[in-house]
Amino acid sequence: MAVTLPEKVGPWTVDDLADLPEGPWRYEIVDGSLLMSPAPAPRHEVVLASLLILLRETVPSPERVLGPAGVTFGASYRVPDLVVVREGIDLWDAKTISPADVELVIEIVSPGSVTEDRITKPAQYAAQGIGAYWRIEIDNELSLSAYVLQPGNDFYTAIGTWVEGERVDLREPFVFSFAIDQLRT
Repeated sequence: MAVTLPEKVGPWTVDDLADLPEGPWRYEIVDGSLLMSPAPAPRHEVVLASLLILLRETVPSPERVLGPAGVTFGASYRVPDLVVVREGIDLWDAKTISPADVELVIEIVSPGSVTEDRITKPAQYAAQGIGAYWRIEIDNELSLSAYVLQPGNDFYTAIGTWVEGERVDLREPFVFSFAIDQLRT
């Protein structure tokens, strides 16, 4: 599918995204450059919906679980699959979310986002001080890898990976337990 983009001189901003055509594309900005990715596959959406429900049943304030939702920092605008926003943050009139307001960011890896979700995004999220990152793999074997930001670091530390047939049992950034197989329903 061909996409006609407006002429643009200089770095892209969040406001520029309003001029882009709607459709199956997800738009993000990385250091002022536009990044386009195709719409997620049904498998991605099944996992996203299942995890959203599980999180909303677990997080004390279910309205804190959002996604996809735009997070802006510097000249970048990222759209994580899910975010858990810190308690007490009012987002009703917000155009985007500040990394300081995010407790957890979750990315579900798609064929077109492998490098972004495994390398680039975690590095950016950690550099912005987002306390926890979860990556879900959906090709080959379904798995969840969880990472936390240790005090004083600008990179994540792995705290575990769980695959189908196993039960995730996390204590940070909040207590959360579920069977990986539940992400298929």
